[in-house]
Amino acid sequence: MPRPNAKGKAAILIIAALIFIVIGFVCGQMAKALNTLPGNADDPVATQSYVETTVGERLADLATRIEELEAEVATLKGGGTTTNPGTTTNPGTTTNPGTTTNPGTTPANTTLTITGSTVNVRSGPGTDYTKVASVSKGDKVTKLGTEGDWYKVQVGNITGYISSAYAQ
Repeated sequence: MPRPNAKGKAAILIIAALIFIVIGFVCGQMAKALNTLPGNADDPVATQSYVETTVGERLADLATRIEELEAEVATLKGGGTTTNPGTTTNPGTTTNPGTTTNPGTTPANTTLTITGSTVNVRSGPGTDYTKVASVSKGDKVTKLGTEGDWYKVQVGNITGYISSAYAQ
């Protein structure tokens, strides 16, 4: 059997090196794919349960925001205009936090039942204030006062405001 010359040996070494590089790349990609769990933010092919959970959370937030905006629209249709958070120019509403001049409203320190599906409890009387908690339909809260179209309420150890459109 003839012996390969130096050029033949170099060609075999180059071909072998290329084969090892390709095998290493393929194995590396497989190892990388095995470390990515399906259904997380790093996985381009998310599982159905991950998508359903993420969509469900965002839909709940959007439903709450829609309810708050509907309450604001109802307030605006009532003829009043808000001049800044906590004070309105509606007759029979409040200008001082925690007090009201609106006759016929429920007295302070009464129990209210939440009527909206998911209602945000905010740090002040308006949607511009931060969300400090949320309550669900049927939950009970303690009314501490009224500011315009917002109830000041106690939810557990949290004090905040909810739209009066979503509690009775």
